[in-house]
Amino acid sequence: MKALSAIRLVAYKEGFKIGSTGELRKKFKTWKPQVAIYQIKNKSKYSKIHYIKSESKLQLYSPISLKYDKQFIEIEKKISFLPRSILEIIFFKSNIAFVWDENLGTEELLKIKNAILKI
Repeated sequence: MKALSAIRLVAYKEGFKIGSTGELRKKFKTWKPQVAIYQIKNKSKYSKIHYIKSESKLQLYSPISLKYDKQFIEIEKKISFLPRSILEIIFFKSNIAFVWDENLGTEELLKIKNAILKI
């Protein structure tokens, strides 16, 4: 329990919001009590995009129409650089929410943050 407290303190200092509403949890397809939902401010130009980990990589879940967008290849390339510890990620207009296993520690969380900020 102390380890999770330390991770959450670091997360808070790094600008993450931990936890979610019931409504947000319903949007995630892979959420279960053993993993956590973290949120960070969306500084990217993307919104309304949802990726789910399938076969060891993140794959587009919605909107499917994005596959026909000119920017799809660029988005896919950026998404491919996200750490494998992200189980699911949703880009909203104001924030980015993702599911990951907190037990992986603060180093992994900082890798996630750096990768998200590069998108």
